[in-house]
Amino acid sequence: MPLIDIRGLRYRYAGAADDALCDIDLAVEQGEFVAVVGANGSGKSTLARLLGGLARPAGAARAEVCGHDLCSDDGHLDVRRDVGVLFQNPDNQLVGATVEEDLAFGLENLALPSPEIARRVDEMLARFDLEPLRTREPHLLSGGQRQRTALAGVLAVPRRVLVLDEPTAMLDPAGRDEVLAAVRREADRGLTVVLVTQEMDEVLLADRVVALAGGRAVFEGPPAALFAERELLHELSLGLPPAAEVGLALMERGALAELTLTLDDLVAALQAGTP
Repeated sequence: MPLIDIRGLRYRYAGAADDALCDIDLAVEQGEFVAVVGANGSGKSTLARLLGGLARPAGAARAEVCGHDLCSDDGHLDVRRDVGVLFQNPDNQLVGATVEEDLAFGLENLALPSPEIARRVDEMLARFDLEPLRTREPHLLSGGQRQRTALAGVLAVPRRVLVLDEPTAMLDPAGRDEVLAAVRREADRGLTVVLVTQEMDEVLLADRVVALAGGRAVFEGPPAALFAERELLHELSLGLPPAAEVGLALMERGALAELTLTLDDLVAALQAGTP
């Protein structure tokens, strides 16, 4: 069974005239990396909150995440143990006086033995390259360091799924690269990842992409297939990855035979065409 198995999911905010999400179907397998895109108001963040058990669906034919029924009284609470959620602003998730105290917070809430907490904190400090920052106060960290600390804190409690809601939106390019590299490493370790993003180059990290519009899923498939749908991208107010934008301009000038999506592919294509 998929770790995420959702069919006909609906959600409506209190007082709203229309559903924020309507008839959403989503199946995500163990170890899969799925990106979710769409314009503002499309329902991306609402979906992230539902997957993390932070809100309860209005209804669904099926709404199971890690075996928990999101529509049940207990299920949308139990899922929080198996699903970690990382938001845009790390300051909203950092609670410890130091980096190591922050990583220990969730483990202490589980009442784990002190030696197990210490072992797990040491493991996460090493895994996210935070050891030199162990005793640093979070407010003294760079944006990328704070978000990596928040990510490490989310995953200090063993998770089966990681949901990220635009985790790089508040970061500079260096911090963004740090966080994306950390997420990619976790995916390579077998963690199931759902990444909500408006950055089209981040979509290329995923195995599959789901596009939302008006609370409905309007596309599902490989990233390359989405970027081939120029008319759909325009309708959804989405663009191409930066390297693909350059490649498209070169194609229109006859300097490139086919569209490339990444910078490495663009450079390789240009070199291959050099006399």
